[in-house]
Amino acid sequence: MLLRQPLLRLPRPRTRGLASSTAELLHSSRIPTLHFQDSLPKLPVPTLNATLKRLLSSAEPLVSAAELAEMHRLAADFEYGGAGERLQAQLIANDQLRYSSYISQPWFDMYLTDRAPLLLNYNPALCFHDDPGAAGSQVGRAARLVHASMTFLRTLESGNLEPDIFHTEPKKSKTGAFEELVRLLPRSVSFYGAAAVGAYPLDMSQYANLFRSTRLPGTERDALQTYAGSRHVMVQRGGSFFEVEVLDADGGTLPLAHICWQLQQIVDAPEEAKPDEAVGLLTSLPRHEWAEARAQLGAVSHTHPVRVRLRPPSPQP
Repeated sequence: MLLRQPLLRLPRPRTRGLASSTAELLHSSRIPTLHFQDSLPKLPVPTLNATLKRLLSSAEPLVSAAELAEMHRLAADFEYGGAGERLQAQLIANDQLRYSSYISQPWFDMYLTDRAPLLLNYNPALCFHDDPGAAGSQVGRAARLVHASMTFLRTLESGNLEPDIFHTEPKKSKTGAFEELVRLLPRSVSFYGAAAVGAYPLDMSQYANLFRSTRLPGTERDALQTYAGSRHVMVQRGGSFFEVEVLDADGGTLPLAHICWQLQQIVDAPEEAKPDEAVGLLTSLPRHEWAEARAQLGAVSHTHPVRVRLRPPSPQP
């Protein structure tokens, strides 16, 4: 079976200067996007006793009285028998080695080593309100979503996206004076300046994986992979995959009309992939099975690549 990768490569419109305009941003924050990252305090490691109390409290409505009594006995043995103290000391030592919360690495280990299929287990489903601007068109709505996503991307990467902040006293912190004050503070102390007036900046490190990234399957552990400089999105229609450029060479967003036109070419193109070549279904397998299948497909596509190129109509819109 050949790995079919229909590839849509369309000429760029002659509007590079307009597409690259800095006016095409979601907004322009006075506070740089990652201004607070260097001073965020770490999540404190709870005491062993506090952790065990939370464990027993969360288990109480789920287990029988006899099982709960047994859990209390095991928790006491763990806390005072030596094993709990040794593990607690190791947890604290590990936490002191890195500038991140103690739950970060264990969470990523859990997330990336789970071999369950991503479908339903991890992948979210999103629902959107009707978009009057798309005029009921699937292609128009998809184009507007892609174009808006690129506007968000450019705002993020230019440092103009407003930092995520939890405002407990918005009358004090959602003001121009507050923004000007914390903007001038060094990044090493900026969090504490904001917290002094009840504004608590949140961690934004995960934004680095929001765009130009994917989760690559592995036999034992998956990997998060980013691709700097990528200027396209992947679009699947049936069993076929298309590469659609959405940014120009200068990093500007291509015009909405051009993105819409590209997507319309995909909808109008004949279906190339046969039912037994719908490789997208393999991504719903358990992760180790998908990793093995992907390796085999990669070897086949390397020696027998298949490309389908769609030519633009004349004249181009």
